[in-house]
Amino acid sequence: MSQVIQTAFRKAEKKYKRGQAPDLDNAVDLENTATAAANEAVRAIQLAHDLETPATLPFRLFRQKRPPAFVLRGHPGLLLIPNPFTDEAQRWLARKCLCDCPRPPNRTNLDAFFDMPPESLFALASSATTCSQPIANRSQADILKADVTLPKDKVYTQPAQPSSLLERQRWCTLGMQYNWTTKEYDRGSSPFDQSLDCVMRAIAIAITRPDGASGPDTDNKYDGNSFASEAGIVNYYDERAAMAGHVDKTEEKMDAPLISLSIGLSCVFLIGGATRDAEPTPIVLRSGDVLAMCGKSRMAYHGVPLVLAGTAPEFLSNPSAGAGDVVAAMYPEWHYFASYMTQHRINCNARKCS
Repeated sequence: MSQVIQTAFRKAEKKYKRGQAPDLDNAVDLENTATAAANEAVRAIQLAHDLETPATLPFRLFRQKRPPAFVLRGHPGLLLIPNPFTDEAQRWLARKCLCDCPRPPNRTNLDAFFDMPPESLFALASSATTCSQPIANRSQADILKADVTLPKDKVYTQPAQPSSLLERQRWCTLGMQYNWTTKEYDRGSSPFDQSLDCVMRAIAIAITRPDGASGPDTDNKYDGNSFASEAGIVNYYDERAAMAGHVDKTEEKMDAPLISLSIGLSCVFLIGGATRDAEPTPIVLRSGDVLAMCGKSRMAYHGVPLVLAGTAPEFLSNPSAGAGDVVAAMYPEWHYFASYMTQHRINCNARKCS
């Protein structure tokens, strides 16, 4: 029998396979920015532009205007900003991603199988009046029209409660709608959430040509003032979830950065090279961390092999944490979010396509 040769990326994914005690000794961890600069795998840089809170937001978004930032040696164009957000800003992002982003006309992984209501699953599951009302499943003929594989799990072939479907909600698409089967943007377009776009633009401007960032590790010549969020994806990870290694290369505008925000549980993020044979570097991404893939890193293989259970910060997991937030009255009570965020990671990313 011939031996199957595994790529370097696949070996790294298996190293962090769920069910095993994770070995994070060689992972880049920027939780303590004071000691992170001593890590030989990273290099500290200074942002040349301020992180500005958009005028449309009624609370402070960032803790400081020029937080610590890092580039990763051997991965040109990858830039990391360890949690620049205020606690209230992270709770707002969680609310947006759970209550606003998954609503029509945006699409989720469940749309092909269920007649999704105008409200978000999270809002329905958090309501005493609607939490027990089942959501109707689509007919087999309608599923086939959606160009997706027929599900083997029977839960997709019968009506289901909002709380049950919420645990099966894996992603939603923002702006230009991405077709996961054809790997193209071919399902029309919906308006990208304006406030989320303002956040992404603020980050794109701040990371433009950072000071002291010349050298082989930096590859971001894009002017962030030209950035606009035209498409994005919100990924929902439970403690067992993972994202296989892949490259995001559908966009026409590959010189613009792909900006990614992490909320909730920490994870191991792998960043590799142009092929799966390149040795990837593991990074621990924590709640609030910003990761920007610029220049050459836009074509690098990356993935999430492991979500780290029990790592949600207290300002998200505390049931009473968000009671005094400016936007609290617009959303379900925070204890519903706290219960979810204790066991989940949310990744919200945006990119310019044209």
